[in-house]
Formats: sequence, structure tokens, C-alpha cells
Amino acid sequence: MGTLPLNETASEVRSRLLADERDLTAAADGDLAYWRGVAAESSGPILEIGCGGGRILTAIGAQERQLIGIDLDVVALALATERAPSAEWMCADGRTWRREATAASLVIIGGDLLSLITVPDDLEALLRTAALHCAPGGQVGLDATLMDPQLFADEVEGEWSTDLERVDADFTTVRRESRIAPDPQARINTVHLEIRHRAVGADGRITPIYPDRAPFAIRAWQPDEVRALAAAAGLDVTRVGDDDRLRWLLRSAHE
Repeated sequence: MGTLPLNETASEVRSRLLADERDLTAAADGDLAYWRGVAAESSGPILEIGCGGGRILTAIGAQERQLIGIDLDVVALALATERAPSAEWMCADGRTWRREATAASLVIIGGDLLSLITVPDDLEALLRTAALHCAPGGQVGLDATLMDPQLFADEVEGEWSTDLERVDADFTTVRRESRIAPDPQARINTVHLEIRHRAVGADGRITPIYPDRAPFAIRAWQPDEVRALAAAAGLDVTRVGDDDRLRWLLRSAHE
């Protein structure tokens, strides 16, 4: 079973999850509309690896289909279950999960999950899981921000900077600030990211909101790296999206 992050309560994790979801929706260049369109091209089960709180699966308008989400975050899975109790939510590792009965017409790897995977073997394993659970003729979809490794090098040990502003449902303006530091393990194209959120009042007053998140590692995967790992996992790229995102559709070579 999954466990809570160290030094965080379930309510703090839930607040962070919701903040992360709002950030993704604001910054991911219409990813929910993209996934709705891709889902409409297929029929049959939809599997999401790294589903989090079910932001994507519950937004694509395919509730009449079998929806399966796997993740290691038990708090996120509880939120997903609240949102879509008829879907199947499982606490499982996307690198190793196997279930013979599952053949999905669409396998989703979205929500910038790729950036949280820092080791090539782990990414290949995740892609292999997707390939093995994709039905013949089905598709595996990837969507992640395409990050510049040079930007990491330029901004390591930099100051806090604003990378996103959004307006929440209660009309609060929220500013997300971030800074990066060198990766202690010196992994290629990898840094440690810190994120904090601040509410911006009408009078310009800045107020901290949400629990500050502990630093975590992110990697700037490049298209050639991902393409090679996908091929090793048995996936062929069939459609490439815009240049500023790694938004691909792939097909499995597995029977």
C-alpha cells in the first residue's frame, strides 16, 4: 500500500494535490481538451498510469466506459474515488503493475508525470507497462511540458520567481513561485524544484497559502531520449504534437 509523504498530514497532502491540479489545468496548454479529443477517437477501456486524484479521467467525459487509474498516492486515490466511485482506482506502481485482463483502447501518461521520473530504467519500465496493457489498435498517449536543460543550468540556486498566476473558483488570484537547486545525485538534466503559492490581494498584499511543498526532483526529458526508451519498451510514435510540449500518441508492438 502507499504511504503518506514524511511530515505531511492527509489534509495537507490533499491541499497540495488540489493546488497542483489547479496549476496543471492553468498551465498545461489545454491538456483536458486534448485528452477528451483523444478519448473520442477510441472506444473501450481507458487506463491512466499515475492518475493522481483523477483530474484527467474524470474530466474526459467517458464515464460510460471502463476507467482504470493506478497511482501510489493513497490520498490522491481517495480523492479520485470521491469524484468517480464507479471507476477502478488501484494503489500500484506503474513500473511493475501487470494485469492480464486489462487491454485498454487508450493508455494515458499525462499530468507532467514524465518530469517526475528521473531514471531512464524507470521511464522505460513505465512505458513497457503502458505497451503491455494497450489493446491491439489502441493508443498510448504522452503529455508533458518540454523543458530546456539549459534553463536548469542557468537558474540553479536562483531566487524565487513567479512562473504562474491563476484565478481560483473563489476569485482569489494565486501566484505560484518556484526555484531550483542542484540535484544531490548529480543526475543528468535533473534539478530539485521548490514550489510555493501566494494569494495576491486586491490591495497587492501577498499572503502564503497551501502548505509549502518539500523540494522534489524533476528531469528535463528530451524527445530523442523518450523516443528511444519508448522503442525499447515496444512503442512506436505515430503522432507528434506542438513543439512546446511532448504531446505524443504511440502504438504498441505487443500482440
